[in-house]
Amino acid sequence: MADEDGRAGHMAIRTGRLLLRPCLPADMPVMKSLSADQAVAENLCAAVALAGGAFAIIRRSDGAIIGCAGYGPAGERPETIEAGLWIGALWWGQGYGTEAAQALIDRAFADEEVTALWCSNRVTNARARRVIEKCGFQFRGSGMVRSPAAFGAFPVERFVLDRRNWASLKAWGAAPAEHGRPQRESAA
Repeated sequence: MADEDGRAGHMAIRTGRLLLRPCLPADMPVMKSLSADQAVAENLCAAVALAGGAFAIIRRSDGAIIGCAGYGPAGERPETIEAGLWIGALWWGQGYGTEAAQALIDRAFADEEVTALWCSNRVTNARARRVIEKCGFQFRGSGMVRSPAAFGAFPVERFVLDRRNWASLKAWGAAPAEHGRPQRESAA
């Protein structure tokens, strides 16, 4: 099955306001510019170009690329994956981070072999922590991450969402707010 860009396996994701589609080479200059903004760069934990593939986060109303998201294996166990995303600072506080995160989580758990989804945020990024918590992730500890891009190590918080809790949230309807409903949070 191919997505709207004609690529098999890596399907686009639609939400009320967003399209998450596989990144294209033509997207890179915009993404590089957005992620170079100091407000965004100082909050990044790691590159989002994960084995599951990276998605450009596009606002459907005008086609603007507003961020990047992705997921892929977390260590040696294929049933456990890690997700990450960021939203450009111009679009913070409009609920796009939460909307994109919920869509990415649902896509990850669409693979029935996935049992847990992990994510991290810098300890100084309270906005990301709020998005993570709204999506049902549970705190699992803190640690240090080494990043060549950040020229050293920095402290992070680690969170996990297991399949059982995700399914419960979806069944209760208490899962994260409906896609398309504006939120006052920013991206992770």
